[in-house]
Amino acid sequence: MSSKKTRWGLLLFICSIPIVVGALYLAIYNPEISGFRYFKYIPALGLTFSIAAFIVGHFSYPRIHNLKVYVLGYITAISGAGYFIFYRSPVNIPWLPAGHEYLNVITIMIFVNFLAILFLPSFVKFKTVRSTALTIVIAEIITLVVFRFSPQSKELIKVIDYSTVREVLFWPGIVWFLIIFILSFIRLKQEFYLGGTLCGSALLYAAAWSCGVLKNGDVPQMLLLASAPLYLSIGILVHWFSRMDHRIAYDPLLQIYNRDYCSKIISEQANMNMSPPFTVAMVDIDHFKKVNDTYGHQAGDAVLYNIAQSVCKGVVPQGICCRYGGEELAVFFPQMTTKEVVPVLEKVRQDIEKIKTNSGKKQISVTISCGVSHRDESSQTIMDVIAAADKALYKAKEGGRNQVRSGKTQSKKQ
Repeated sequence: MSSKKTRWGLLLFICSIPIVVGALYLAIYNPEISGFRYFKYIPALGLTFSIAAFIVGHFSYPRIHNLKVYVLGYITAISGAGYFIFYRSPVNIPWLPAGHEYLNVITIMIFVNFLAILFLPSFVKFKTVRSTALTIVIAEIITLVVFRFSPQSKELIKVIDYSTVREVLFWPGIVWFLIIFILSFIRLKQEFYLGGTLCGSALLYAAAWSCGVLKNGDVPQMLLLASAPLYLSIGILVHWFSRMDHRIAYDPLLQIYNRDYCSKIISEQANMNMSPPFTVAMVDIDHFKKVNDTYGHQAGDAVLYNIAQSVCKGVVPQGICCRYGGEELAVFFPQMTTKEVVPVLEKVRQDIEKIKTNSGKKQISVTISCGVSHRDESSQTIMDVIAAADKALYKAKEGGRNQVRSGKTQSKKQ
């Protein structure tokens, strides 16, 4: 469960920085780069990447069921298409190109969209998903068309133009990015790299806005707005696969690692150091069957969840907590001995004694018994350690329950 620390997506966000630096370098240190013949292909690529963002966002929903991701793919695709059709069209159609101020309209629309996404719920009914996405798509398209072709809008567009950093209109992009950055840590901290993806995309768009003051600003703006939908598509795919991996590895009821992940550890296929010393603790809820028989299985599930979360909270970051089977948990402690682990579990046991789980008007209290053993030889398997910890757990139950017992794993040295 310690992987929660990485779920915002810091590495993904960092990957957006070289894109911004590269685009600015081209504009500042290569003043003649705008005539580079290969740049004529960038609008076609930008339009292609925008379509890719739409496809990835749309087809992600049946797998991850996240409204934020679904809408993010749509609005990025529409914004990118609006820029690369109305302003930087890959095909020379006389009536399509708009003035450079039109880019500011698109960027402002993106600013508003990203802020709105932060406050959208992640998981809602599919009917709500469709209606929300349809409403946003229609509103976006109407906005783009009106600002492109309405005579009255042309005067309004000119108002949002700027040319130096001293002008007030230069700063909204930077302020907006900082707001997105802060809010994402509050609202997307556990959203499987979606926070870093959103902030990285926001950085690209904010940089594109700021490039308006550069003499050769059209080039980095074009590169940044072509890169943004591609970057977002990659971020959505990372979110997609990490969430699916979470479903495979985590127990949906207890929200800790499941038996499948436990099996990976047992077979030494998990990404952790299992060389000696390596300690295993087996944790069992005392008289759990009585809880189910007395209060019902729904109350039993609530008790099981509370205990699992309490054990997890008490052992992380030293230990990794998994559901081993039924109400039994296995906790793995890389590079720790039994002597070091027993005090940790003793503290967990004492904390669980104080937990009260509500069941109607009644409160349920339970205790746990723990068995601990460790691997001190490479020849010992993880199953050997589990077997020794199970024997210690049996002794704890035989000895009156609500206690921590340790045992020695059998040596395999000849």
